[in-house]
Amino acid sequence: MLSAIIVEDEVLAAERLRVLLEECNVVLLKIFHHAQPALDWLSVHETDIVFADIGLPEITGLELVERIKRVAKKQPDVIFTTAYEEHALRAFELAAADYLLKPIKVSRLQTALERLNEKHREKADDFTHFKVFNRNRMVEIPWQQVRYLMAEHKTVFLFTGDGQSYELPKTLVYWEELLGDKIIRIHRNALVFRHTLDCLIRLDSGDEDDSNATWGARVLDIEKPLAVSRRQLAAIRKILREG
Repeated sequence: MLSAIIVEDEVLAAERLRVLLEECNVVLLKIFHHAQPALDWLSVHETDIVFADIGLPEITGLELVERIKRVAKKQPDVIFTTAYEEHALRAFELAAADYLLKPIKVSRLQTALERLNEKHREKADDFTHFKVFNRNRMVEIPWQQVRYLMAEHKTVFLFTGDGQSYELPKTLVYWEELLGDKIIRIHRNALVFRHTLDCLIRLDSGDEDDSNATWGARVLDIEKPLAVSRRQLAAIRKILREG
């Protein structure tokens, strides 16, 4: 699921785009009516897409892109929105992901988002390691060393085979989308790397009828089984059967 911010000085245009993004299952993080507050936010936070009106006051959308390259914590894709076509060439010279003419049609927006989703899926294939902070310094952890990710009180933690845990940015859904087939969701708050999934183990001591049984997942190097939701049980069994 992609995340986005809107930088649009026209209130009605920003609201229309907000509704369209909701229809397209994009997580809208913020709406800004001027460029400078958006730049300040991007210097601290991350988003996948910036929807920027070209005709912004004070700092234009074209100038905004150039400044984003200098200040953004993570470089987002930029999709320009405008009522005029004459800036299209300059927009693509600045490596804009797309250029949407107002009034924006949902079909055209979906096309732009599909391109970016494909781009993010390609990035997942190239994913090699997590970047985490440990004692105020950045540490890179190869994904093969990670056993599972768990969300606790709106914070996602990464757990390695040697018993270490690290806080991760963004949501569990974000990591599920990024990591793709590398992981399997075993519970609403937990993702397990497939290569570490060992077996299922029954956690209760009920009768032979397992329709209401409580199950856990044995994970490589993790002593305590992780809770498995009934909804995910069939998918996990299938993965284990297929090796």
